[in-house]
Amino acid sequence: MTSQTVRGKIRTRQHVIADLAVNHLERHVLLCGYTGQRLQHDYGYDFTAVTYDRRGQVEGGVLFFQVKATDHLPLLKDRRTISWPISRRDLKLWLSEAYPVVLVLYDGSRDKAYWLHVQDFFAAYPTAQLFATGDQLNVHIPTTQRVNRGAIRQLARYKNEVQEQMQRRADHDV
Repeated sequence: MTSQTVRGKIRTRQHVIADLAVNHLERHVLLCGYTGQRLQHDYGYDFTAVTYDRRGQVEGGVLFFQVKATDHLPLLKDRRTISWPISRRDLKLWLSEAYPVVLVLYDGSRDKAYWLHVQDFFAAYPTAQLFATGDQLNVHIPTTQRVNRGAIRQLARYKNEVQEQMQRRADHDV
């Protein structure tokens, strides 16, 4: 083979929209006055966010995000619900977290993203059902759950509620 027949590395559309997806999330986190960290090694999370109160003081806890990207949202027949597969291995990790884990699904063709608070979504499911069979299961994300500043602030409130519960337990145990 000559150097003319060997193709170089290719940046695919999937690479582009994956970066745009994290950028979309990060922008809304920053617009809230919070900070975020892209995670270089993906072991179930792509991004974390730290929140601050109105005075700019750091709040305890963290928001965990897993970000997925597509140009073709798999909508259910109602056209208002996205069906997305997740691995049971990821789910096991996510449900072990005290702080909110958020699945973000980015629609690259429309530059919109949708979110699902994982622990809240699965709270009503019996654990045995979640890990019964197969490597993955589908979650349903309402298209009304758009990633925007309001959603990020709502997720921060969820995180702060968890932090308060943990603090009350710690104070009670002392």
